Amino acid sequence: MGQPVDRLAVIAGQGGLPEALANNARQQGHEVIIFAVSGQADAAFSGFDSIDIPLGAIGRTRDLLVEAGCNRVVMAGKIRRPSLAQLKPDAAAVGLLAKAVGRGDDALLRAIAGYFAEVGIETVAPDSFMPHSAMPKGQLVGNLDPELQVDIDLGVSVLKALGEHDVGQSIIIQDRRVVAVEAAEGTDAMLARSQDLLDRTGPAAIFVKCRKSGQDDRLDVPVVGEETLRRAAAAGVSVLVLEADGVMLAVPPETLGRLAADLNLTVVGI
Repeated sequence: MGQPVDRLAVIAGQGGLPEALANNARQQGHEVIIFAVSGQADAAFSGFDSIDIPLGAIGRTRDLLVEAGCNRVVMAGKIRRPSLAQLKPDAAAVGLLAKAVGRGDDALLRAIAGYFAEVGIETVAPDSFMPHSAMPKGQLVGNLDPELQVDIDLGVSVLKALGEHDVGQSIIIQDRRVVAVEAAEGTDAMLARSQDLLDRTGPAAIFVKCRKSGQDDRLDVPVVGEETLRRAAAAGVSVLVLEADGVMLAVPPETLGRLAADLNLTVVGI
């Protein structure tokens, strides 16, 4: 008998990361099928078989994964949070939501991964297919004023404390003051609402992003890409501090570094 086929399902949300991941996985020898979340996935996925899935149809999605012969699944790309009425969860999703109620996003994602595992489908970490995408340690671009270390330390300590409650991967600090913490709205919306809160004549505003304490490495990995940099610059942020080997970059470090330099941003891995 031949070896079983390694067939990978990429559950794709918004942005270019799902397609980049799919291409990398294919180059590594995996057979890849895209499961594009309806109304969310926006990449072309040229050359890939693609199946559209409603966001709330967890039971149907599992059935489709089994029918397609997928033995592994990876989740990649941003998901815009719909209201419960828009979500229209199926029976399986309702059951998983009930298990995770009051316990945060990570609990729900773990429940979904466990639900897939019941039929032999392993959930894997996105960075396992993008080994060169991790934020490197040290200064990627720009110059960091040593006086900003106090603000950086404050941001990291607040995120560590909040992460234990499954809250936030990002925070903005300016002049030893917490300006904004990422909550259910996501990074982009946090940056947008910070625009009117930052003092553009004051000390540098710092964006800090880290993995949450105890976060499952397979799920909801923090990602920074070109759009994050553009939104940070528009909001008045001038320094981005990213956890080295904890934050994934949606584009190669050198590409992100060139854009950061064009936007006059400092980007540092800690």
